[in-house]
Amino acid sequence: MNDANEKLPAMATPRTQLIDSQTPLCYHLVSRCVRRGWLCGFDPLTGCHYDHRKAWLEERLLRLAASFAIDLFGYAIMSNHFHLIVRYDPTASATWSHTEIVERWLDSCAAINPSTIDVVDRRVLIRARLLANPHQVEQLRDTLGSLSMFMKHLKQPIAWRANREDNCTGHFFEARFYSGALLDETAAIEALAYVDLNPVRAMIVKRAVDVSYTSLSKRLDVLANDETRLQEYLAPVVSGLNKNKTTKPTVLSITLVSYLDYLEQASLVDDIPIDKEAAWYRRISIFKRQQRAYGPIDKLSSWAAERGWSRIGAPRT
Repeated sequence: MNDANEKLPAMATPRTQLIDSQTPLCYHLVSRCVRRGWLCGFDPLTGCHYDHRKAWLEERLLRLAASFAIDLFGYAIMSNHFHLIVRYDPTASATWSHTEIVERWLDSCAAINPSTIDVVDRRVLIRARLLANPHQVEQLRDTLGSLSMFMKHLKQPIAWRANREDNCTGHFFEARFYSGALLDETAAIEALAYVDLNPVRAMIVKRAVDVSYTSLSKRLDVLANDETRLQEYLAPVVSGLNKNKTTKPTVLSITLVSYLDYLEQASLVDDIPIDKEAAWYRRISIFKRQQRAYGPIDKLSSWAAERGWSRIGAPRT
């Protein structure tokens, strides 16, 4: 367990072993385009700009996260892949009423397009049809309560739209997405920093606060209108677990001002290169390994033992 070079479980590991089916937990998720093709940004091979696709993905991400059984804490949309930090509760959807299930589906995934029938009236008709079919509602419950289905419904419409734009067919994203369990709050905070700093490491910007299409940029947008938010603990950017704001949101035990200070220490300033020996860099660079879980040695050992794995990767030091 202490060997940083130990092999990880095979990529074909069933998702049921990678995602805890009983306990709410944070995860680092990554999805890439096929053959590392270009999702957004400037494609040097074709000379085409695809920056507008970042807005497609961000809009759909924020929409779905408000209805599925997750808290969205972090995201970064890069040129050929994207990162997410989510807190997933596999038991949450079991508590939702049939009406709530249908409303969540209508808010996130139902195709309600303008036609001869008013959009509002069309929504009423679809709601009534779904509520009259309890079996279909239970299928929607399974969908809204699944992390894999969240990723499917996030990526599939973007793939269709990009393929139409490129006048081609076939896969756009790799079939499988990476998921790494974050076994304690420290791992979740450091993974969030890793995600928000992705554009800095990719040398897209020098400072994390200067980038768009990340969870940090979304938090800074809110902060621009209310500086008192600096002293608040980091809450989800969007919460499907507290969609109706009936309870206090789950937060990470670091204030926004402290988190910004941490990121600024990690960002490039005045063209000074990143110090790869710095403590902050060592703490977050471990997430490049894409292990199946991150945390202290005792939690990693328990996680591996529960799944019958003899090895899982390097523990946090």
